[in-house]
Amino acid sequence: MESKVAGYCGVAAFMGIIAAVTGFAAEATRIKASEVYIIFDTCVYPNSPALMLGIISAVVTIIMRIYISASFGGAGCCRTDPNSTPISKFLFVLSWMASIIAVALLLAGAGLNSQQGGQVDTNGYNACYVVKPGIFAGGAILALLTAFFGIAGYITSSQTTTNVNTEITLASGVNVDLEKN
Repeated sequence: MESKVAGYCGVAAFMGIIAAVTGFAAEATRIKASEVYIIFDTCVYPNSPALMLGIISAVVTIIMRIYISASFGGAGCCRTDPNSTPISKFLFVLSWMASIIAVALLLAGAGLNSQQGGQVDTNGYNACYVVKPGIFAGGAILALLTAFFGIAGYITSSQTTTNVNTEITLASGVNVDLEKN
């Protein structure tokens, strides 16, 4: 049973690391204001893999959210089982919140990074949009926190289950031989 728990947690951690790495790579390759130039009143943006990396990071975060929910017992915050503690419910809620904000930041950054064209402001100058520093990095950190909070919520919930089963076994008065031959 312990290896099953470790396997589930390992997969969730791996997906969190992949989402974070691709998010940080998007941050490193995002288009900077100094790289944009204007030709005939049109903003010209260089090619950048940040769009693809941001979308990959968001998709992996969504898949990780689905995996955590399916593997670790559904909506952990709303479970009525007696093994669920307020701490595990709180951690599952934090995991959900982190994943929603992470996906929003990553997709917003990817969308803004691929912005073509521009806009003429009220003074007649061209305004070329670029992603502000830290948008992709914030999404990457929150994607990693999604995995962390999901795993921590599952572990606190499963530790309660183990402790309850041990107490029931000991309270029943059955002699248990803990030595293995």
